[in-house]
Amino acid sequence: MIRAVGAREASELIAKAGLDVIDVREPHEWATGHIPGARLVPLGQFRADPEGAQVGRRVLFVCERGGRSRHAAEIADTRGVAEVFSLDDGTLGWRAAGLPVEVPESVPAEANAVAELDTVVSTNVKELRAQRGYSLDVLAGLSGVGRQMLGQIELGRAVPNLGTLWKIARAFEVPFSALLAGPHRGETRIFRAATAQRITGADGRFSSRALFSPEDGATFELYELWLAGHGREDAEAHAPGTRENLVVTSGRLVLEVGKERYELGKGDAIAFTADVPHAYINPASDECWMNLVMTYRGARG
Repeated sequence: MIRAVGAREASELIAKAGLDVIDVREPHEWATGHIPGARLVPLGQFRADPEGAQVGRRVLFVCERGGRSRHAAEIADTRGVAEVFSLDDGTLGWRAAGLPVEVPESVPAEANAVAELDTVVSTNVKELRAQRGYSLDVLAGLSGVGRQMLGQIELGRAVPNLGTLWKIARAFEVPFSALLAGPHRGETRIFRAATAQRITGADGRFSSRALFSPEDGATFELYELWLAGHGREDAEAHAPGTRENLVVTSGRLVLEVGKERYELGKGDAIAFTADVPHAYINPASDECWMNLVMTYRGARG
């Protein structure tokens, strides 16, 4: 059974011996400060190899806002861990309660690769804004993303979620991958599942990772999508003519496209024009995994 606990109760639990505190954020988030005594096991890594995490009999999962920790807790609970706790409001709530945080002197090796994504997004947003001649206020008005948040993204101090990145890409009228593209290298790359650079939804129950090199300038984009049990992700309309070609690789999916509703199971595929609001809904308690190919009408960029 999973218990959601607030910051103060979590602090009291930690004060007692025998609690395994696992932070399931990404390494670059961990580097900004974590709960003293916690250890880092990113959600993607824990999901891929829960046995390797060697979870104790009593465990508290922690993330930024509580979504990812809840999912990790569900995995631990299904594996028979005796006592499972999830920190409500995450490290944000912990800090708001005035509780101490610890800043690591060093970050795990994979942090450099993950942190690079934030650096790339920061650079691309600044460059696109300069090319368009937009002020932060203008970009905020076009995207619906707050001026302060945009400033933090450009400084590399905020971790933008999936919805925020889509809003920014639409405001610039560029493909989503334009915000993820780094300098073109052209070398062979391997995308390891355990250290994947995932972009999550606002509640942590939906994530996307690119299965391609955005800097390669391909005429399509390939993503792996994950949706937690009973999770939902609402997507705003993409640029006119944007097509999504999606196949369910595990679980079940209900897809809402405008006023239409489609039910899909493992192996089912669907292709639709995504320039209207649409939503991915998991009607079951099991996870849903999908592969998505996205194409844009006309020239890219």
